[in-house]
Amino acid sequence: MQCELCGRRVEKLIPVRVEGVEMLVCSNCAKYGVAPKTSLRKPGFGKKSTPRGTGGRKIYRPKRDVFDTIKTLVEDYGEVIREARIKRGLSVEELARKVGIRVSTLQKIESGQLEPEEKYIRRLEKELKISLYEEGSEEFSSGGGKDLTLGDFIKFKK
Repeated sequence: MQCELCGRRVEKLIPVRVEGVEMLVCSNCAKYGVAPKTSLRKPGFGKKSTPRGTGGRKIYRPKRDVFDTIKTLVEDYGEVIREARIKRGLSVEELARKVGIRVSTLQKIESGQLEPEEKYIRRLEKELKISLYEEGSEEFSSGGGKDLTLGDFIKFKK
């Protein structure tokens, strides 16, 4: 057998971790690494890392199956948000502060120029006690209707 570090042929190889990489090395090269915690495998395999730019906070996304229910944003979401805001007696500035978005962004959402991100939709629904989603009533059967493709479930950004 051959040492993965120096290339020397030896009878017995020792598993060690050298600079984050698990290797099979000879007894002379074993001093350059540490004993691995587990059996040989790729480092970081199965670990969940924190995405960059999140300041160390983990982002949790609910696991959903697209075939369970189809939720789509109501067509007049801006008008629904504006009416609910006025009904609750909030100004644009107050609602933006409570939801955690910029006033200009909320104004664009209310005017229909900007579709809100899902996290803001949830915050707006909670703060205004409204629902901005409508359940899809499509059936997933191959009988009679057109065949569905992946494109039927993709939401394109404009």
